[in-house]
Amino acid sequence: MKKNKIKNKKILKNLGLNIKFFRNKLNITQEQLADILEAERSYITAIECGYKSPSIYFLYELAKVLNTPLKELVDINID
Repeated sequence: MKKNKIKNKKILKNLGLNIKFFRNKLNITQEQLADILEAERSYITAIECGYKSPSIYFLYELAKVLNTPLKELVDINID
């Protein structure tokens, strides 16, 4: 069970890094992204840091805003 918890943390951390990469590529701040998505900046921060797991709906909307295919946004390598 502990292995799964570590794996889950890695998945969320890498997802957050992907989101941050695509956000920075568009040169927008967390605050701007939060405003566009009608979310709290602290929620965007928590996702990017790997503390929160966004819903698939939120990820879909995030991918649209970041002008990135959803499958690229969630393309995570944890090996």
